[in-house]
Amino acid sequence: MCRFLLYKSNSPILLADLLTRPAHSIIMQSFNCKLRLDMRRPMNGDGFGIGWFDEPRTQGCIFTSTLPAWSNLNLQRLAEKIKSALVFAHVRATTGDTATSESNCHPWQYGNLMWMHNGNIGGFDRIKRQLQNALSEEIYLSIQGTTDSEHAFALFLNMLDQPRTRVEFTYQELRRAMLDTIAQINEWLDEAGVDETSLMNFAVTDGQTVVCTRYITSCDLDAASLFYSSGSEFKSEADSGQYRMVKANKREDVVV
Repeated sequence: MCRFLLYKSNSPILLADLLTRPAHSIIMQSFNCKLRLDMRRPMNGDGFGIGWFDEPRTQGCIFTSTLPAWSNLNLQRLAEKIKSALVFAHVRATTGDTATSESNCHPWQYGNLMWMHNGNIGGFDRIKRQLQNALSEEIYLSIQGTTDSEHAFALFLNMLDQPRTRVEFTYQELRRAMLDTIAQINEWLDEAGVDETSLMNFAVTDGQTVVCTRYITSCDLDAASLFYSSGSEFKSEADSGQYRMVKANKREDVVV
């Protein structure tokens, strides 16, 4: 199971204040976390990725590596210099025997859209060909890796009108495409007779709007966790390494 974090605010934050400085940052969680569904992979050491946007309506930037996030010196350096008001961060633990490669590291980008996933599509190999056949030629050729997660992103893109050239989407469009993506995957899994559980915690953004899901196909098992906090500011408490969401007023300027 992977782990992801996203940050959206009206003002930029230094990446270090999200990724490296907090005592319970996603990097710390990648090797020291008690809340984990799949204990067969007790660490998220199969690569990582960071995505961020400098300005609205401009294409974001992604930095990925197959090194564990906790030992990547370049990540430490970049985090001390880059600020952004919209950040995606992901640490990977492989599922489905997929290779550890940069092309398989989240997040992915297509035009202005950025995507990441925590979970897995059970029995994906039994619907992979069907999913690929449903894609437009342009979107099919954009797939670089082998993961179920990137293929789910391709299917999501296929649900949208002109996903490469448009610079923004309404939240209704992104929400509808997300729901249609999950429904289509479920339909193919049912037709293939797959009884393995799928966990589909997806996150997508166009640099302005963010849509996330917490979903599991099982009626009996718990979905992968998805926590959020909102308020006025996400800040540190002195030099303790503890960060918290401050609610100075009724405004919701920050979501983590």
